[in-house]
Amino acid sequence: MLQRIAPIFMFLLLGWSVLAQQTAVFTEANEAYKTGELMFGQGIYGKARHHFEKAHRLLLPVNEPEAELLRTKAELNIARAAVRTQAPDGEKLILEFVRKYAPNTIANQALIEVADYYYNARQYEKAIDFFSKVPTTGMSREQKAEVKFKLGYALFVEKKFTQAKANFRSIKDLENDYYYPTNYYLGLCYFFEGSYDAAISQFRIVERSRKYKPHVPYYLAQIYFAERRFDELIAYAEPRVKQQGVLKETEIKQLIGQSYFEKGQYQKALPYLQYYAERNSRLREEELYQIGYTYYQVGDYQKAIQYLKDLVTVDSEIGQNAMFILGDSYLRVNQRQYARTAFGNAKRMPYDEDIQEDALWNYAKLSYELKDPREAINALKELRPSSPHYIDAQELMSEIFLSYRDYQQAMDIIESLPNRTPQLQETYQKVSYYRGLQLLQNGEINGAKQYFEKSLDVSIDARTRALAIYWLGDIAHREEAYNASIRLLNQYLTLAKTLSNMPDEASIFTANYTQGYNYLKQEEYTAALGFFEEAVNGIDRNRSFIRNEKVRNQVLGDATLRAGDCLFKRNQYLRAVDYYDRAVNKQYTGFVYALYQKAIIEGLLGRTSSKILALERIERDYPESQYADDALLALGTTYQEIGQLSKAAAPLKELLRRYQGKSELVTKALIRLGLISYNQGNLDGAINYYKQVFSTNPDASESNLAMAALEEIYVDDLGQPDAYFAFLETVQGNVENEVRDSINFRAAESQYENANYERAIQSYTDYLRKFPRGLYILPATYHRAESYAVLRQYSNALEDYATVVDKGPSPYFLKALEKAALIAYNHDKDFLLAYDLYTELEEVAQSPEQRFEAQLGALRSAYRVGKNDAVYSLARKVATNPNASQLQIATANFYLGKMAYDRQDYENALTAFNEVIRLSDNEQTAEARYLKAYIFYLRRDLERAQEICINANKESSGYPFWVAKSVILLSDILREKGDLYNARAALEALLENYDGDQKLVSEAREKLQTINSLINQSSRLNTSPEDDGFMDTDGGQ
Repeated sequence: MLQRIAPIFMFLLLGWSVLAQQTAVFTEANEAYKTGELMFGQGIYGKARHHFEKAHRLLLPVNEPEAELLRTKAELNIARAAVRTQAPDGEKLILEFVRKYAPNTIANQALIEVADYYYNARQYEKAIDFFSKVPTTGMSREQKAEVKFKLGYALFVEKKFTQAKANFRSIKDLENDYYYPTNYYLGLCYFFEGSYDAAISQFRIVERSRKYKPHVPYYLAQIYFAERRFDELIAYAEPRVKQQGVLKETEIKQLIGQSYFEKGQYQKALPYLQYYAERNSRLREEELYQIGYTYYQVGDYQKAIQYLKDLVTVDSEIGQNAMFILGDSYLRVNQRQYARTAFGNAKRMPYDEDIQEDALWNYAKLSYELKDPREAINALKELRPSSPHYIDAQELMSEIFLSYRDYQQAMDIIESLPNRTPQLQETYQKVSYYRGLQLLQNGEINGAKQYFEKSLDVSIDARTRALAIYWLGDIAHREEAYNASIRLLNQYLTLAKTLSNMPDEASIFTANYTQGYNYLKQEEYTAALGFFEEAVNGIDRNRSFIRNEKVRNQVLGDATLRAGDCLFKRNQYLRAVDYYDRAVNKQYTGFVYALYQKAIIEGLLGRTSSKILALERIERDYPESQYADDALLALGTTYQEIGQLSKAAAPLKELLRRYQGKSELVTKALIRLGLISYNQGNLDGAINYYKQVFSTNPDASESNLAMAALEEIYVDDLGQPDAYFAFLETVQGNVENEVRDSINFRAAESQYENANYERAIQSYTDYLRKFPRGLYILPATYHRAESYAVLRQYSNALEDYATVVDKGPSPYFLKALEKAALIAYNHDKDFLLAYDLYTELEEVAQSPEQRFEAQLGALRSAYRVGKNDAVYSLARKVATNPNASQLQIATANFYLGKMAYDRQDYENALTAFNEVIRLSDNEQTAEARYLKAYIFYLRRDLERAQEICINANKESSGYPFWVAKSVILLSDILREKGDLYNARAALEALLENYDGDQKLVSEAREKLQTINSLINQSSRLNTSPEDDGFMDTDGGQ
């Protein structure tokens, strides 16, 4: 018995042991599960998952129902925790759990659990995914309503309105906690789909809800507005905005205001729109436009400006309208500059052609009134012939062009216009003339001629026609076409007799003066005399009315001298002396020449003593005169002619002492001194003087004369032929080569005289190679230089001119020096060499005019190479020279101003630039005007700087580069003054119309970008994506 009981006992004991073990495992698993629940509740999902996994693992071998339930719950919570920690296997665990336990309710619980989690976390796409998997069959009405609502709301948030509506409609009649939310969001679905009647039905239901009632007025008001039911909106919304607790009060008031706006009842609209604007720091373009336009309609233009100006960057139909109204608002408060800016913005937008055209016309008119003719013209030329403003535009163009400096642009524009009015045709005639005059002043003679001829093609205004003919006559004279000049000036003189107010520089007086020269150059002295006398008498009679100093003094003085010369040539010496005396007594320019001519006349009249006294006066009183060397030579010659050889030698030796290496008369003085020495029996002295002749660049005749004298002395007087031949070898080589020398030179000269310049160069080069010490070295070298210059081979020409200059005084010396300096400066850009050449020319110049031109050239060159001391010295010489024209004085002051500016001596720079601006009208003037403005800018005198920049648009209009520089500076000034809109407009206009210097264009673009950024920072314009109020709800809770 005991033996049977023992096995049973052992079995029971083992069973109880296993049971005890299972109980212990369950207890441990249960504790792990509870710890997991605790941590899950605290949001420590990672550790919670760890404990749930532990419980699940412990319970795997246990098959008791209670353990299975706990294991299932642990498995579910593992998945839940994985989802909340966004573990990669979270959703996989949930779906596996659902597949494993479906259709058990715990599977649905898992789906709802994870769907709710994503729903509450606003991860609506995932919420949709899981809610869509939840089977609602068998659910209670409350459970079904919750699932369907949440699924519908998630679809609503994702703007899947059709699917959302299907879910909402399925539960919309279930009166539970989701009844009003369901109908509310169903209404919103209809609302956002534009099904307004259906939306209204739903909203009427939820008006009974305390929670949703405050939401309804806003949406109903929007519906009425969208359907343009403005009266209904006003009737519905006005009483409701007075009620407590209405949501979106500000927006509803805006809708009321917009309804009144649409009805044109601006006074009623204003308080509502103003209420909205005051409570929103940023407004959309249509909102800014509406309130701005409303203020405009009620006559409060300052307030209209306040709102409309923030639309300056908006490129749209609203933006174009806003800018036009803004422009008109500015006009009504007399702010024309701002008005122009606004119209400028409106004209750039193509949305409404009528507005664009009116804006264009207003912009053009205001540009002209504000002294910006360039912009006015650019706008006017855009008007189409079909525009109602077209005729007025042509009349305004005519007015502008006559005071416009950019005559070339004016002509181009007029030529491009169809159906030009007679007034515009006359303007074309005048601007063609002005352009010709502009080019002539700049030394572009061929271009000037072309435009004067264009002006004559449209002969409407008689005065302009006469002036064009005058300058064509002047150009013909400069080109040595004297007969053509005579014909043209005769035409002018005929026309001018019937006209008044002709300019001094193109008057009857100056025409007579030039005509006199035409005849003088052709040696028709009687005809020339008549015109010079007319010029002298006319200027004398009218001197008090003549303002041009050059005409009053230089032309009068020179005409007086030339009248004397004509009489001299006709042997009417006493009458000639009358004119010369006038020049001397009034100290006209060149009066020393008159003294010299009087001395010559005294000699011709046999009054030798008077001649000698006159010549001695020149040498004594005017030793720096260009005629001092002539006087010394003539004095020596006169004494020689009357046999007073000792007295003759003294002035000739003085000429050598003072003018050695400076005057070509030295050669003649040496020949005379050789003859005087010979006649005095001083053969060695004579030989010495004659030999010196060959070191002074004699011409062929002078060389032959000196050589013949030496031959006579050596061979006939001294009987030393070998000495003669020895000297001859040192001068020109073998005497037998003289004929070949002359023939070769004449061959080259023939090509040169016939304008065969390439052949001439080849022939001169052959001559210089064959006869390196030939008789014609200087003329050959000089004429080869001239040939190179005609062919524009300037570097070769410069080399030959320099060779002539290096050889010293000769008949070619001064011309070569002058041309070498011009080429060095203008073509080789070797400003240091140009400075040296001009400086030398100043020292050896034979006339005040030539010396003055040398000073001008040296001044320009000195500035280019930074010779500051020389610039100051030369500029003062030029500025104070009595022969300097206004333009030349301006040039001197320009360089003085630039030097002062470069060393930041702004006070002296301003003084100089003011003189430039007063005296000239060219590119230097435009630069001076800009630099003056920039100086005031640097001094922070922004008002004066701004005024100069604005005026530059008109005053410097012929020089687009400096206009562009001034516009950029103007923009900087306006930006610093806080006027960002006009700063922006200035740059936009520049970029629209200027395509010159690309560095300036790039600079303008960069500055415009900066200004646009600043405008956006300070603007009330809201440019962020439009918020349609879609999620202005309760969040689906």
